[in-house]
Amino acid sequence: MIDSHVHLNRDEFAADYDVVIARAATAGVNGFLNVGYDIASSEESVALARRDERILATVGVHPHDASSVADADGNITPAGLRVLDRLRELCGDPRVAAVGEIGLDFYRDLSPRPAQRAALVAQLQLAQEVGLPVVFHIRDAYTEVRSLVETVGLPRCGAVLHAFAGDDQTVAWAQKHGLLLGIGGPVTYKNSRLPGILAPVSPDEVLLETDAPWLPPVPHRGGRNEPAYLTHTAGALAEVLGIGRDELERRTDANFARLFGTAPGS
Repeated sequence: MIDSHVHLNRDEFAADYDVVIARAATAGVNGFLNVGYDIASSEESVALARRDERILATVGVHPHDASSVADADGNITPAGLRVLDRLRELCGDPRVAAVGEIGLDFYRDLSPRPAQRAALVAQLQLAQEVGLPVVFHIRDAYTEVRSLVETVGLPRCGAVLHAFAGDDQTVAWAQKHGLLLGIGGPVTYKNSRLPGILAPVSPDEVLLETDAPWLPPVPHRGGRNEPAYLTHTAGALAEVLGIGRDELERRTDANFARLFGTAPGS
């Protein structure tokens, strides 16, 4: 089983990293996509992937950090050009599987919206240039992302909508364009809308993820998330999709390899 979105380089894992990896292996999680969200975390992700064949990396600038790429008017800054150049360099590493996580976050709005849009467009263009798929972060901005991506162009190599929390319209849009949905801990939450929204989705259209150290599934909600807890998400999602857990794990691993062109350990 592959955890398709995790942040193992975070300080939350510094004290017990090896124990966390061992628990994941015991739980059947034997591959990880470690996701970057700024230059420092992207470099750390690549370093982790170079050290451990079970880990692949992504590199990108999260919408929270879009101000490092563009100003409040949506103009790419000189510093932003250097950020994009560094991402381009990192994309040349064979352990880098995608550009991400990138997108729009209109919930926290930690960067001005014009800067978020400009950073997203620039990184979509970078993904097209280097021939890598995209990991999207979208919060309270699904309509805007759909519109922007349709205008700029869909990622040629595909994409995953990480921490999917969209509506039926977004599901249909993703299905139309062959985009995958990243499903994590919230599918286990008592009042989650995901089970109903995911009813028309095929097991060939989803990935399993934790987003650790965030978004832990029930029964670990309120604590630190970690890859071993992916078993709870897998069980809940298999029930939603009406298949056995072993079958779900097999198909989501195949989805991962299809999107990213490889799998951890290969």
